Amino acid sequence: MAWKSGGPSRTSTAAWRAVRRLARKVLPYECARCGIDGRDVPLELDHVVPVSEGGADDIGNAQWLCPSCHTPKTQAEAKRGRERRKRSGRRPPRVHPSDVLLGP
Repeated sequence: MAWKSGGPSRTSTAAWRAVRRLARKVLPYECARCGIDGRDVPLELDHVVPVSEGGADDIGNAQWLCPSCHTPKTQAEAKRGRERRKRSGRRPPRVHPSDVLLGP
């Protein structure tokens, strides 16, 4: 999955690909949340703690999730990130070009 900016996914790094190979060997292939077997639905490898919140690209921070469990978890993490950016003021508010020309 590509980011909205069109760049490569965070999970396409060499470190995460290595974790994925290891996870196939050592982690039970079932959803860590609902327990569904990976033979019934394709599972997705997930960071337990997102990298943006201090998690690492290692097997200790990896779990298999089914799409039904992974999607809401990812959406909640994205929402926390948006709220964090809003509070920190890291991104300046967007200014419409006409506001610049006409002034406040």
